[in-house]
Formats: sequence, C-alpha cells, structure tokens
Amino acid sequence: MSAVCVLTPVVIASWPAIATAVAGVAASMGFSMASANYTLKRDDTADARTSVETEIAQSEVTDQVASNQPIRIQRGGVTIEFARDSRGRCTVCTSGEGHSKAELRRIGEEVAGRLVQQFAYHKLMTELKQRNYDIIETQVSQDDTIHVRVRAHGSPA
Repeated sequence: MSAVCVLTPVVIASWPAIATAVAGVAASMGFSMASANYTLKRDDTADARTSVETEIAQSEVTDQVASNQPIRIQRGGVTIEFARDSRGRCTVCTSGEGHSKAELRRIGEEVAGRLVQQFAYHKLMTELKQRNYDIIETQVSQDDTIHVRVRAHGSPA
C-alpha cells in the first residue's frame, strides 16, 4: 500500500529556527552571511541599490528577538535581508545595484521558497523520526522537488 502526500508548509518558528534554515539555504544556494554592520537602505531613493520587499506567506516568528536582529545574506551584489515585521510575519527584502525590481523579486521569491522548503523538510524529518517511521529514500529532482519514501517502522518492504 502506498500514498502520496503533498505538503503545504506553514512556517511558525522561533527566530533561531528561522536563522538555522536561512544559513542552510545560504550555503546551498551559494550565498554568504553578510556582515552584521551592513545596513540595508529600504527607503533611501538616492541610493543606487534597488530593493523589493516581500512577505513569506503563512509565516509567523514566535519571538520578539527578530525585530532588532535581521539576518542578511549576499551573493553577486545582491543582498537579502530576513526580518520580522510588526505583525510577526517573516519578511524578505532583496536589494542590488544594477538589478531590476522584477529580477530582485524573482531572486527573493526563489530564496524565500527554498527557505520554506528547508523548514518544511526538517520539520517533516523530525516528525517522522519521532513517530518511528523509517526513511527509505530521499531524492531531489532537477526542479528541486524533494521526494521522501517512508515506511512504518517494522513494516515489510
């Protein structure tokens, strides 16, 4: 007997859990952590950097720590800042000099999507292990879709 499940992730986590997922995404996508003293200028129109801000859908950061401690990653002149807005949602601000808003939005959405995927994957693996399931196989497709085969502990192959 087999079944297929498609997960629609909801990201509800503490800031340290979000930070861990951001670090994993940064490493897997070739980003590096930006220095702590870098300041992203969201509202400065004189700045040559273009920026686009989006929100990670169905997200909630459960602690107040994130309000003053954004996480920034960089790659090839593009900086992405993850922060907590006043409603507790996780936001993504993507900026870069010489990039269009559409290009920055695409990059930001790709990184945000990978963050949600990373978060959901780790949450799923934790739950499966806690419920005594055996992970038979994990595959990542060319389109970055993750396929996980599991079996109830002790079930025949």
